[in-house]
Amino acid sequence: MSDVIPTEAVDTYLELALAGEQRRATRYVVDLLHDATPPAALITDLLAPAQHEVGERWHHGDLSTADEHLVTSITLSSLAAMCAGSSRPEPRGLVLVICAEDDWHSLASQMFAELLRQAGRRVLHLGPSAPSADVSVFIERQRPEAVAVTCNLSLAYLGTSRVADAAHAHGVPVLAGGGALDLQRALRLGADGWAQDSTSAVRVLDQWRARTPVVDPRPVQHDPAALALDRSAPDLGGRAFEELGQLRSSLLGRDRHWLSTLRSDLVDTVRCLAAARLVEDPEVFAEYREWLRQLYASRGVPEQVLAVGARALRPLVAEVDVAAADLLVGR
Repeated sequence: MSDVIPTEAVDTYLELALAGEQRRATRYVVDLLHDATPPAALITDLLAPAQHEVGERWHHGDLSTADEHLVTSITLSSLAAMCAGSSRPEPRGLVLVICAEDDWHSLASQMFAELLRQAGRRVLHLGPSAPSADVSVFIERQRPEAVAVTCNLSLAYLGTSRVADAAHAHGVPVLAGGGALDLQRALRLGADGWAQDSTSAVRVLDQWRARTPVVDPRPVQHDPAALALDRSAPDLGGRAFEELGQLRSSLLGRDRHWLSTLRSDLVDTVRCLAAARLVEDPEVFAEYREWLRQLYASRGVPEQVLAVGARALRPLVAEVDVAAADLLVGR
C-alpha cells in the first residue's frame, strides 16, 4: 500500500460499502485525493485490493453474491466520482479496452482503462463481454492504435482469441492481460503482447507507438478437438448430470440451488478442459479444479461431489477429446 494511503483504508472502505453507505464510501475515497495521492494510487492501493478482498470473502462463503454486487456497484460509483474532476495529461493514441466475450468482470477492466487515462492515453472502454463481430465494426470506425483485451476467466479464452482476430483483420495489435492469462497463454490465443499490470501495459503501448507491430491478419488456428469440446460442453455437462441420477439427491439432499449449480458446474468443467487444451496448459484446469474444490468446501458441499462428477464426465469427454479426458483425472 502507498505510504500516503492509511493502512486501514481498505477495511474502512469495505465497512462502509458492505453497510450500503454509498455516499459515505464514495466521500471517503474522494477525500483521500490530493497531490500526493492521485487517482492511480487510489485505484491500485485501495479500490482494487478492496474488490479482491470481497472476491476472496465470497469464495470462502463469508459474503453472499448480493454483498459482492453491492460493493462492486459502490466501487463503480467511487471510481467515477474520484476520476471525474481529476486532471490528466494531454491524451495521445487511442486504445480500446475490451472485456473478452464471456468475461463479465468489467470492473477490473474499467479500473485498467482509467489507469491508462491517468497515464496519458486516450481510451474507450467497451464494458463486459464485447461480441467480436461488433468489436470489428467498432475498430473499423474508430481506428485505434491498439486493442487491450482483459480476460479474467479461462472460460473466456475463445472470446479473447476472437477479439484478437477482429483486431488483426484491421491491422491493429492486441495487448492482453487479466487474471486468467500469462504471456504464453496470451500468445497462444493470438495476442501480440501481454501485460501483468497497467505500468507494464503503458510501457508496451509506448513501444508500439514508436514501432507498430506487424500483425498477421489470418485467424488464430486452434486444435479442432478443443473447439469441438467447447461447443459440446452444454450437451456433455447435461448428460453427465442426468447420468448421476439418484446419486445427486443422496449427495446434495433436496437443496435445489446446489442441484442446479451442479449442472452448470459440470458444463463449466468441460469448457475449462477445452480452455486448457486451447492454450496447451494443463495448469489452467488444475487451477479451476482447486478453485471449485475450495468453493464447495466453503458451502458445505460434500467433497465426493467433485470426484463423482469427474467420473460421470470422463467417458463423455473422451468421445470428443481423449487428451482432455486424461486431464480430467489428473494424468
